[in-house]
Formats: sequence, structure tokens, C-alpha cells
Amino acid sequence: MEKRTPTFLRRSPQEWLSSLPVLLLLLVVVFLSSGQIIHSQMLKIGENTWEEYFLLRTAGLTPAPECDRDPNIDQRVNEIAEKRKAEADSDPLGDLLGGGAVNRDAIRDSLLATRANCRAKWDRYQTVQDKVTPSVVAFRNIEGGIATLVATLGDYKRLLLALLLLICAATTTFQRHHIALRPSRTRKDHLISSLAQVVSNSLLLISALVYRGSDLRAAQAGVTVDALYLHSVWIAGFAILTAAAVYQLVRPPRGLEEGGSWGKALLTIPLFSFMCISASIQFYGQGYFHGVSVYMNMMMELSTLFLNLALYIWIGMMLKQTRLTHIVFDVMRPWNLSPELMCVVVLAFAAVLTAYTGASGIFVIAAGATIYRELIRVGARKQLALAATAMSGSMGVVLRPCLIVVVIAALNKNVTTAEMFSAGGKVFLLSLLVFFIYSQFARTTPARIAPFGKALPASLKRMVPLMPYGIVVGAVALFFNDLLARQLDEFSAPIILPVMLLAILIYEKFSRHVVHLCALFMVAMLVLSWQGVWEGYQALTAVGDGALPASALPGSMAPQELEAALWSDFWRNLLFMVFLLVTYLVPGDRDPHYAPEEGVAENFEGSMRFATSETTGHIGALLMLMAMSMGAAGIIERSGVLEALPETFGSIWIAAGFFVVALVLVGMFIDPLGAVILVNAAMAPMAEANGISSLHFWMIALVAFELGYLTPPVALNHLLTRQVVGDDEVESAKLKTGSFFRRYEKFLLPISVMLTALLIIAFLPLISDTVHGWLFQRIEAG
Repeated sequence: MEKRTPTFLRRSPQEWLSSLPVLLLLLVVVFLSSGQIIHSQMLKIGENTWEEYFLLRTAGLTPAPECDRDPNIDQRVNEIAEKRKAEADSDPLGDLLGGGAVNRDAIRDSLLATRANCRAKWDRYQTVQDKVTPSVVAFRNIEGGIATLVATLGDYKRLLLALLLLICAATTTFQRHHIALRPSRTRKDHLISSLAQVVSNSLLLISALVYRGSDLRAAQAGVTVDALYLHSVWIAGFAILTAAAVYQLVRPPRGLEEGGSWGKALLTIPLFSFMCISASIQFYGQGYFHGVSVYMNMMMELSTLFLNLALYIWIGMMLKQTRLTHIVFDVMRPWNLSPELMCVVVLAFAAVLTAYTGASGIFVIAAGATIYRELIRVGARKQLALAATAMSGSMGVVLRPCLIVVVIAALNKNVTTAEMFSAGGKVFLLSLLVFFIYSQFARTTPARIAPFGKALPASLKRMVPLMPYGIVVGAVALFFNDLLARQLDEFSAPIILPVMLLAILIYEKFSRHVVHLCALFMVAMLVLSWQGVWEGYQALTAVGDGALPASALPGSMAPQELEAALWSDFWRNLLFMVFLLVTYLVPGDRDPHYAPEEGVAENFEGSMRFATSETTGHIGALLMLMAMSMGAAGIIERSGVLEALPETFGSIWIAAGFFVVALVLVGMFIDPLGAVILVNAAMAPMAEANGISSLHFWMIALVAFELGYLTPPVALNHLLTRQVVGDDEVESAKLKTGSFFRRYEKFLLPISVMLTALLIIAFLPLISDTVHGWLFQRIEAG
């Protein structure tokens, strides 16, 4: 008989102890980021509503001035003059220093200036008392409360990240969800995997204890130590992780198989345990017992970026709960594409979504199962479907607004996000073209596509269900862009995208009438926007006719900037009007129904529970892997290998070849964020010294990293594909006959595509300055 999980208020202990706290932490992170935007806009609203709001907002917070605004100047002059004369007479050196004479005029001028300053203070205080109203006080209390809350939470970002990592890591341990080269199936697998986790978590606990002692001694010696309280959090967290691993060791799950081999069992050790144990052995040999904690603490210095990564994972899991991917595949279905052509279309679409979900691995987790299933449905062989699923996110890491590019630009001041995204768009098109060529050579059936005249009308008809989503997403975008003056870009994406996905889930799972509310809001905002476009056009016309100086344009913008902004608003508004017109005027099925899926709820509350529970497991697996990657990077840094490399190579070709190999190796064993931190410190300066521009180098690095994530022995994206597709499905795709390429196509096709793209990107720009200048254009700020 199956053992039932105890519940309280229809929630399991995991939901109360992990999913709910993680949901609250994620909402706090969203509020922390959006709260700063909201506060700045509230200050603008206050100043536009009440004259001198910045002065009025101090009402009740500052006491009345204590100075006398109408002193007796003559009396005070006499008092000060007599006092100074008495002091001079009592000073034996007064006559020698010329202190006998008192300048009464200077005293009077000083007192008059003091009186004027005092009267100004009283005037300001009286102005506040006369103009302040209950509405001002109420608005000020809300605005000030938000400012205080945001400032307070901003001081504890490190604590938020530490709590998020530890709670999620504990959940991942109990769920046996840590990333490994193969899953645990037998009792030997379970024993080896659990023992490794006990050892690694114990090493982390010891490292944290030693690190705390070191920092305490430093603090006692007068050295300033930041966030000393975090040591207690790490120690408690690692103790819980160790206890969880011990519990898993002594309480094996039911259904484990007998047999197996000890060699294969070693492959079930989580990757974070491999990294932790190997790094600890290295550091212990050097007497650096707290080395792992020191390097792991580097995450805290980039707490905002790792918190954003957690939000991107949450975004991916919420996307999985929606019907968006199903509807998009429905739009493509009338074209009746051959499997290889469908893979090209899927990779192009997936690249855009990958850019908005932060990293390739996150997108594989979010949409990998749907992509695999749809490719199988159109007749793709399983090896091809697994290959496309694994690399579904690999091409999107160079597109706006991908998090990895933002991290690179934050760490390296020689490149900007605008430059990297400009070059990234060209790299994406090149990679997609290479995949198309390879897939056509590898196809087993003729390429096919439905007649244009037949497929296009059917495809357009199936786009009707997408229009309400456009209204919901557009309403959120208008709210942030027009009301909060924050457009969707690489910096605001972690804030705005969760709100968009929440709005979509409310529309899908809670009430379809939400789209009408969003439509009303959109109509109101479009009216205001069209009015602004018209006024901007009139201002530009007046400037062109000489009736208005250019300095009088809205926002002090240059005429070219204003014209570009007006055209941008024009096309955006036109697109939103299409959404509205199609939704309300074009007949069609706006609510397609799909078969229920495991892990996808039919109501809003269930969707949030599923999404957050999955997010918790994935955050724990990925952040622990990234944290231990910091330790692995520390091994490389302290090994002396980097210092042994020459600062310059004999040829730029040799240097480029070295970086290609080295960066692929880094990508094979270290996660994206850890790899960026290591490469920025160790290799980026070397590339610059060898004549390889920073923009060229980082494009090489991004493609090389993705090749590493698709290359054994680790092949992280393939491991994530196995997790979402299922072990049995992956095993069923193995072939015992056929050519070497057919038997290992899921590995060889992605490797061939990304390796070819990498070699072209690395070496072709070195042949031609024209190609280099076109591919890696410098964009001047402003």
C-alpha cells in the first residue's frame, strides 16, 4: 500500500517549509527591484501634483526651528563686542597679535546673515504648515514607507540569496534532484550518491565553521568584516543539508533495483559533490581549510545577478504552466514542415524565449518536454528530437536581453550590452544557418513544406488565440513603460517578466474576463500615447520650421532622438491595436483545449504551486552547482596554471586557437556565471594583450561555453534534457545499428553545429578587417 504524505490545510510539509518561503522570497526580490522604480515615479507624481512636494513631504518629520527670527541686533552686537574685548584684555599676547580692537560692523553683518538664515528656515517651516493637507500626508506616508522598505531590504540582498540557496538546496536533496551524469536506479547508486552528498555537505559545514573563526579573529583585530551575521546562516544551512543527506542515506527510497556496478554508481554522484570534494582536497592540501566557503562567498558580491537568475528560473517554470508553447506549435502545424525544417523553426523561436529566460539550461527545463513531444509528433527521429531539445536554448544566449550578457558587461568595462547584443544577433543568424545546412545533410526524408497559399491562411487563423495573450502582455508592458517609465530591456526583464507571466496565468487559469480589463487599460493608455505622438510630431514640425528652439523639445531630447522615439511608439501602438481588433472583431476559437499534462494545473492556485515547487528544486540544483563552480574556479586560480601561461603568444592565430580550446573546456565543467567570472579575470586580459578585441573574445566565449554544455563527459544541457524528457524515453532513443553518426546523433549534431559556428566566429574575422568591423561594431554611448 502506498504511503500517503501528511498534509495540513491541503498542503504538504514541503509546500509549507520550502515552496511557500521560496515564493515569498521571490516576491520580495521582485518588489525590491520594482519598488525602486515605483518610488521614483511616486516622487515625480508628488512633485507634479503638489507644488514644492519635496518640501511638503517633510511635514511632521522635522521639528520647528529653535532659532530666534527677530533678535535685538544692537543688543547682541554690544554683548558680543564686550565679550570679545574682555577676552582680549585677559590675553597677555592680545596687544602683540592685534586683538585689542573689535570690529563691530563685522559682528553686525554676521548677526544679520544669521537672522536671514533663521527667517528662511521659519518661512520654509510655515510654508509646509500652510500648504500641507491630509492628502499630502497620506501620499507622503505611502511614498516614504516604500522608500524605507526598499532601502531596508536592499541592505539584506546577501541574506535573501543565502536563504534562497539553502532552502532550495535542502529541498533538492530531499527530492534527489541534484544534477548528476546519470540517475540513481540501484541500491549501489543510492549508497554512493548519498555518501558523496554527506561528505560534501560535511566539508561545507567544516569550511563555514573555519571561515567564521577566521573572520571573528579578523574583527577582533580591528579589521572591518562585512555581513558577519551570514556565517551563522551558512553554518545552520550546511548543518541542515548534512542532516538531510544523512537522512536520505539511512532511508533509501522504495523501488530501487538490485545489482548494478560500482563504476556506474560513481556517475550518480551529483556534480556539485564532485566539485566540492575535489576543491576541498586541493584547499586542505594547501592548509586553506575555509577555501570553499571563501570562493562560494563570491556569490554574495554578485547577489543581485544570482537573485535575478532565480527569477528567470521562476519565469521558466511559470511559462511551463501556460499554453503558449502549445499555441505557437499550433500556428506552425499547417505548414506541414519536415522534421529537420521544423527543428530550424523551433530553434529560432526557442532562441528568443531563451534570451528572456536567462540561460539555455533554464529554457530546456521550462520547454524541453514540449519541444521534444512536438518534434516527435511531426515525425522526427528520437535522436534528432533529443539533439534539438538539448540545443534549443544554445543559440539564444547572445540575444537581448539574456542575463549572461548583462553579467559580462557588468564585470568587463571594455564591452557594453548594446555592442554584444548587436554582434549576438549576427552570431545567432550564423548559427541557425549552420544548423540548417547540417540538418539538411543529415535528413532521412525529403524536405517538405505545405503550399504557401494553403498554409498561410490556416496559420493566420490559428494565431487568433494568441491575440488575448498579446493584450495581457501589452497591458503590463504599457504599465511599466508609460506609467513607471521603465521599458522592457536586459536590466528590467527580471522585474517585468514575472509580472507578465503572473498576468498570463491569471488570464488562463483564473478568469478569461481579465483580458477585458487589460483591454480597457490598453485603450486608455493608447489614447494618451497617440496624443503624445501627435504633440511630439507638432513639436518636431515647429522645430523644423524654426518656430521653436530644439532645446524646447520634450525631455530635452535631440530632434533625431525624439523622431526615433515617436516612430517606436507609433509601431508599438499599431501592434497593440491589431491585438485589440483581432480579439474583438475577428471570429475564431480563442480558447483551444489541450489534453491535461502531468505537472500542469488547471487553476491559478495549482499552477503557482506547481511552478514554485519546480522552481525550488531547480534553483537548489543550479545554484549549488554554480556555488561549487566558484570553488572549481578557485582550484584553477590557485594552481598556478594561469600564471604559467605566456602573456602573449607568437601569433594572434595561435592565441585564438588557444582561447577556443580553453573556453570550451571551461564550458564543459563550469556553469555559465562561474565561467564568466573566471574567464573575465584570467583570460580576457590575455586576449586584449594578444590583439583580440574584447567584443570578439566574448562572442567566442559565449559560443564556446554553449559548445561545452553540449559536449560529454558532462554535457549539462543533455543532462537537463534527460530530466525533463524522462530516463526511459532517452534510453529508448539509443540505437544499436546504423552508422556512428546515427547512433550518437543527439551528441554529434549539436557539437558539429556549434563547433563550426565557433571556428567561423573565432577565425574568419582575423582574415578580413571588413568582416571584423561588420560583425563586431563598436557602439558609442549617447
